[in-house]
Amino acid sequence: MKLYNYPMANSKKRRKRKLNARGKAFLALSCLAIILLAVLIISLESCKHREPETSAEGTLTTLSTDIQETIPTETEAPTPTPLPTLDLLGGIYSNEAILIDAETGAVISEKNPDTQAYPASVTKMMTLLIACEQLTDYNEVYPLPREIYDTLYYQDLSTAGFECNEPITINDLLYGLQLRSGAECCLGLANRVAGSETAFVEMMNSRAEELGMTNTHFMNCTGEHDVNHYSTVRDMATLLRAGLQNDKFREVFSTSVFQTTPTVTHPGGLIIYSTFSQTMNSMEFEGGTFIGGKTGYTSEAGQCLATAATIDDHEYIFVTFGAYRAEGDTSSHLHTVDAINTYEALAVELSQIGG
Repeated sequence: MKLYNYPMANSKKRRKRKLNARGKAFLALSCLAIILLAVLIISLESCKHREPETSAEGTLTTLSTDIQETIPTETEAPTPTPLPTLDLLGGIYSNEAILIDAETGAVISEKNPDTQAYPASVTKMMTLLIACEQLTDYNEVYPLPREIYDTLYYQDLSTAGFECNEPITINDLLYGLQLRSGAECCLGLANRVAGSETAFVEMMNSRAEELGMTNTHFMNCTGEHDVNHYSTVRDMATLLRAGLQNDKFREVFSTSVFQTTPTVTHPGGLIIYSTFSQTMNSMEFEGGTFIGGKTGYTSEAGQCLATAATIDDHEYIFVTFGAYRAEGDTSSHLHTVDAINTYEALAVELSQIGG
């Protein structure tokens, strides 16, 4: 006999359908959970990518601030302490004298600095400066014309030794002027620059006015004595300070010996020595070194001297007028003695201040 269990079979089918429905629901929920988790992860990753931008910006700002803090700010150079006014000229021979700082122009010591007096051949520093400023071809040949020697015939002036119409150069004339105080060199340069000494002297007075040399008046380019030809040690210190800023002037002023261009008259050239360097054994003194100097002398002016020197790599200028030998004094170069003693006293003072 065959048995049928229809109700039980149906019951199994129903349970199976319920299981399938639950599985589908679970699967759907699982998929939804996965989708939500994926969205959450993507959002988190997205946030992570945005955070470095903010962080980088902050880092850049920090770096920028750090850079600004580490870049040194431009500060003003410390102002050098000016030297006090010193009494260094009590025992000198010269009637007028001034010692200045060549780099600042400050006066260190002075004696009658604005007294008008005769500068003698110290005048030639102005002749040299104008020639250096106006002429550029120092190899130009310029034979000295006959009229220059006609003028010199009636004057008691020093010469460098060049002959009439000798084919020398402008450079030779510059050195002959400075080293040997050659009057023919002064007149030759005056003619070459201005056409005549008279016109050149006008240039000298104009240049003096430009430099603020208010107590100076020139009548000639050589320093020949004339009651209307005068200056002061302050004015001449101003002139020398300006001259040392001209490269050619400094080159010539600081030379002690020079050999001129060979000519038929002088096949080996002229070897000329500085009148200043010949007044002493060495350009060195206790504590420093002379750069150069321009001497001058007439019976009316006495011994005159303008010098520049270096002490501890710093430059100074000392100018003196009117050194006269006292009765019984056998010293021959009073102006040089004054310069050496004054610079050495300054070196001592500087060492004490620096120490």
